[in-house]
Amino acid sequence: MVRIHSLDKGEDKKMINIKKILCPVDLSKESFVALKFANAISGRYRASLAIIHIMENPHLDIPGGETGAFSFGELVNLYKEERQEEIISILRQKGGHATDYEIIFKEGVPYKEIADTARNVKADMIVMSSSTSGKSQKFAGATTERTVRFAPCPVLSVNVNRDQKRIEKLESLNDLMDTSPDSKRTILLPTDFSEHSEIASNYAIAFAKEYRADLIVLHVIETIAEVSFLSSIDLPGYGTTSVYYDGLLKDAKARVRNICNKAQDQGIKTREIIIYGNPRREILEIAEKELPDLIVMGTHGRKGFSRFISGSVTEAVVRNAQCSVLSVKHPEHNFV
Repeated sequence: MVRIHSLDKGEDKKMINIKKILCPVDLSKESFVALKFANAISGRYRASLAIIHIMENPHLDIPGGETGAFSFGELVNLYKEERQEEIISILRQKGGHATDYEIIFKEGVPYKEIADTARNVKADMIVMSSSTSGKSQKFAGATTERTVRFAPCPVLSVNVNRDQKRIEKLESLNDLMDTSPDSKRTILLPTDFSEHSEIASNYAIAFAKEYRADLIVLHVIETIAEVSFLSSIDLPGYGTTSVYYDGLLKDAKARVRNICNKAQDQGIKTREIIIYGNPRREILEIAEKELPDLIVMGTHGRKGFSRFISGSVTEAVVRNAQCSVLSVKHPEHNFV
């Protein structure tokens, strides 16, 4: 169960309390990078770790059936034993370690099995790779985006993006971020001030404190053309447009400042960015410029047209960002 505490200034408590992490692996090196990070985060929060490997079609995924030397049931058991050894070898590598772990094998559609298993094990967070060398990149990305949409808890997507230099860099790390003393760590928090973004700010501040990272709080004020097209709401006429934007800017400054104050109370160095434009485009451009180690943002997890307006912004960032992205929505677990 995720617990988010209200903090008084000077209190030394974690803003989030993560007890269970779920990590899907497809046995690619990209998924093993995500597993290593999941293990390290579990160690930091003294959490247990569940690893899930999903076989979409065991008759095709498991080799050896054509020889007739073993029954299919025997082949499945051999396959699980071998895969389990691969997974355990990653868990034993240098770095932080979960308090305990379990390895789960499932058959079915990946994103559905991931979401269902997250509910069954009461996962507080899912950590998964958004890219893979085992299957097509498009397929892996779609699985991650659907998991973000349907998962009952926050999803940390580790973007390895199949670039060899980035893979080598991430493989050299023993944690989500480079924790060497001379390394600068930065977290980007795009916010639209919704309930989901408010929860995301708790995660961003908690991770910034845990990893001793700087925090950039970003708010994008959508232009009238963007807002009117996407939401069909009534907007003021040309004569009052400046007044309309002045009000939005004043409100945004106050809200962003409030988030920064909350972070600064935890000893975190912050920076504010408020710009006009299209949220998807501006978030990605700021990320490309600032090169954060992690983006934390809220997602509504909606379906249909409402998802097109809001949830798709997070999905676009997950799909295109060159760093890891933590997508946060109001979880199905209760807050205490």
